[in-house]
Amino acid sequence: MFRFVLTKCSVRPTLVVAYCWLAFSLVAIEAAPAYIPSPKPVKTTILVGAHNCPLWETNSPAMWNEVLKHPERTPTLGYYDQSNPEVADWETKWALEHGISFFTYCWYRASKGDAVETKFSSGIEALLKSRFVGQFKFTIMWENQGRDLKSWGQSGVANEADLLQNLMPFWLTNYFKHPSYLKIDGKPLLFIYDAHKLAQDLGGAQNVPKAFAAMRAACQRAGLPGLYILGEYRGQDLKEIQFRKDLGFDYTFAYIWPIRKPKEAAAMQLDFVRQSSEQHILPGIFTVSQGWTGWHNEGPLYRLPPPEFEGLLRQVKEIMATMPQKELGSKLLLLDNWNEWSEGHYLAPHREYGFGYLDSVRRVFSKAREKHTDLVPADIGFGPYDSAFKPVKQ
Repeated sequence: MFRFVLTKCSVRPTLVVAYCWLAFSLVAIEAAPAYIPSPKPVKTTILVGAHNCPLWETNSPAMWNEVLKHPERTPTLGYYDQSNPEVADWETKWALEHGISFFTYCWYRASKGDAVETKFSSGIEALLKSRFVGQFKFTIMWENQGRDLKSWGQSGVANEADLLQNLMPFWLTNYFKHPSYLKIDGKPLLFIYDAHKLAQDLGGAQNVPKAFAAMRAACQRAGLPGLYILGEYRGQDLKEIQFRKDLGFDYTFAYIWPIRKPKEAAAMQLDFVRQSSEQHILPGIFTVSQGWTGWHNEGPLYRLPPPEFEGLLRQVKEIMATMPQKELGSKLLLLDNWNEWSEGHYLAPHREYGFGYLDSVRRVFSKAREKHTDLVPADIGFGPYDSAFKPVKQ
């Protein structure tokens, strides 16, 4: 890429000295980079991750239809295809530069009882093929109930043998042993969505502890010191928490919080976090959400603007500082959600607030200077990434 600039020049022929005061000179300007500039990670006081909703594939374009009704949600990447490793690198760069060091991907199985086939796994596959994967971590949340009523139960297991002979070898080979899979104390973290569905699939709650013990033993045989298993729960019913403890979970976590009064969304989340920290049955990993609408705006609808979201983060950070240092809840926080565009909870850059949510995370959890540059694809002539997307009538 070049530009013309006006300069003063001199020309000295053999016999004639002439001064040319006005001439055009061709000057090269800085060329566009050959690839996305490498991330400049910021250090954080705790480990911050974000749930990642991997539904954005070109063979499932109808997923974007709900987003079209809400143009303010339009991602900075456009209506992208998550299978593109370049998309993964943009997301990695933006996450690391704002203090987010891992994604927890929703993970779906295509059917149970057979050799493992996955659904919506192209986001993880793109990350593993990307250039920046060595700088980032990931883990999975097993969506063992299925994404919707049509696939209900298909993402689970047929029995214990299916879990131990099919799922565990797949996870160990493809994920747990990968250098970029999130491990704490050397142990991989496995998040499981539906504790009751798991108990049902394994023939009863009494069978789950034995299966979990076998899963941890499988990790040890593979050279890992063990396995952290976390169960999703978004409430404060002590019987439900005890149920997960009896199953053998190490921790609970929430995917979202059930906000009933949108105007009190921040206060209600904070109340959930406080109650979770005060119950002494099973320790939890805290989650902070910026909003939720449901897939079809069934609500309750709420969205915290970035300043209110930042205030909530600061208060949760203070509660985390009071947790026992030996527990993961004192050093690991989950954010909801990186990219659940259709359900209305998302942190990634988008039309309405840009990098507002990510800048909030950076200010609260890192000591990096506030002034920084948030690069987007158009700045360096990259993208668009949504050229393959076409709205589909439902």
